Amino acid sequence: MTYGSTRRKKQSEFPALIDKDSADQDVLQDQYDFLCGIWESVAAPGPDLFANLCFRRKGTSKMIDKFTPLSGDIRLDRLLCKYDRHRFDQYFSPNLYARPSRRLSGVHMTRLGWCDVDEADPFAFEPKPSVVWQTSPGRTQALWFWDRPYTPAQASAYSKALTYRHGGDKGGSAANKLLRLPGSFNHKPDYEKPFIPLLHFDLRPISARPRLLTGQDGSYGGEPQDLDMNPDAHDRLAVLKKYHSKLSASTRSLIRHDRVLAGNRSSRIYAMVAGLYEAKATVNEIASVVWASPYFRDKYGDDRNALETEVSRIIAKLGGVQ
Repeated sequence: MTYGSTRRKKQSEFPALIDKDSADQDVLQDQYDFLCGIWESVAAPGPDLFANLCFRRKGTSKMIDKFTPLSGDIRLDRLLCKYDRHRFDQYFSPNLYARPSRRLSGVHMTRLGWCDVDEADPFAFEPKPSVVWQTSPGRTQALWFWDRPYTPAQASAYSKALTYRHGGDKGGSAANKLLRLPGSFNHKPDYEKPFIPLLHFDLRPISARPRLLTGQDGSYGGEPQDLDMNPDAHDRLAVLKKYHSKLSASTRSLIRHDRVLAGNRSSRIYAMVAGLYEAKATVNEIASVVWASPYFRDKYGDDRNALETEVSRIIAKLGGVQ
């Protein structure tokens, strides 16, 4: 399959991404066309860019990152066949990269906004989204196709404004965000392998914008630095022991947990990072605690890029590297 060979499609032209009983070959073709439609809308003339797919075998936490250059014969079908939807959770990054790495510093200019809508109504957002799909019963994800490109930080600011003003996962505005791929299955043990259907697809450019949050101007000011961190540098309980006297009882309790005992995983991750940051822990110490936490693993699995993004984002919000 060759990138750029398909014309822009409407949602009704992706029947295999709507019907859970569609044949695998039909789903594969529509997934390919869907991804090319998204990435073609984002790409701009210039140097070669890279697209990112990510896979997680059901029953495991390890994330498998795969990059492909958006030029010539990119053979997405080979990746989607090798990491097929029946054995793997399938994810994609809507934004493109200057190099084959999903670090924030490599994200290219983009026309997209994105949001983990979760249990909110995606069609109550203003402006209304361009693309919507259901990730599990009662939960959706969405994209917005703006009429002009933005830097990753500016696009992230608009995405954050959409989330905070209308509901959704407040920890999902980073520009290297991964989203579930329509047409795949959700293999989380909480569910019974639900199909992920496409609900809406319309890539007509949107001229309206959400009002930015107070203090946001879409610039790089206050955006996460791309921090280097080693989550294997320290033992979680050793870090807890070292800073025990400087941490609140609730933060100490969260760090001790070896399974998810409370809701809102993003808030629990934030609380651990914030508590350790205020206690003057190092970036490696913070990363080691979060990496071993069931709240992070249950939400992101074995995804070091997500770890770097989350820890960097929270530290930036708290005031930056100490």
